[in-house]
Amino acid sequence: MKAVILAAGQGTRLRPLTNHLPKCLVQVHGKPLLQYQLESLEQAGIQHCIVVVGYLGDLVQHHFGPRFGNVRITYVTNEIFNHTNNIYSLWLARQELNDDILLLEGDLLFEEGLLGDLIQSPYTNVAVVDRFNSSMNGTVILAREGLSTSMILGAQQSADFDYRNALKTVNIYAFSRETLAQQFLPILDQYIDHGLTSEFYEAVISHLIARGDLQVAVHLTGIRMWTEIDTEDDLRQ
Repeated sequence: MKAVILAAGQGTRLRPLTNHLPKCLVQVHGKPLLQYQLESLEQAGIQHCIVVVGYLGDLVQHHFGPRFGNVRITYVTNEIFNHTNNIYSLWLARQELNDDILLLEGDLLFEEGLLGDLIQSPYTNVAVVDRFNSSMNGTVILAREGLSTSMILGAQQSADFDYRNALKTVNIYAFSRETLAQQFLPILDQYIDHGLTSEFYEAVISHLIARGDLQVAVHLTGIRMWTEIDTEDDLRQ
């Protein structure tokens, strides 16, 4: 198993902190966001991580180099980060998606044990989720008996959307090598071939779930704390 961290974005909502610094290098208590993730991967026994960089990506490579502890780092660069979204960043890393994968976004903070919990799941395709509350926004999953029935991206949620049973995606996923090769990558290629480079990669997952071609288990964070760092308010919290 290896990990893919998507960290190409500009972090515009964290300006001016990100005027000269990529979001994943913004510090929390003296450590960059990405360092917390790499520490968690190392603790979970992951030995290879692909980091997709873009905005000021050379600073990320200079800071961490080719290795963090026991974790070997491979860098992939999204040269057109300023007018593509994370679906394109993930597509650029497609040659590395040849193993069981943990997929993470580079602006997350979470308790180290969360990845260990995920790896221990009896399911091979898993989305980490939390119970939805009014402070949250973005992609949600509806599930039955621990398995997703639909994934609804933020733009698809109408004004009267019923969030009572919604689960918020934490933006951490596990996918098996077989699922990636047989289901995920072919649809990912289709999206890029059709010029849909401004989509979120969750659009591919949503598409596959809706078509009945992918069964994704949900793993509740439970007592494990997590947060996404998008704004200075998030950072202060």
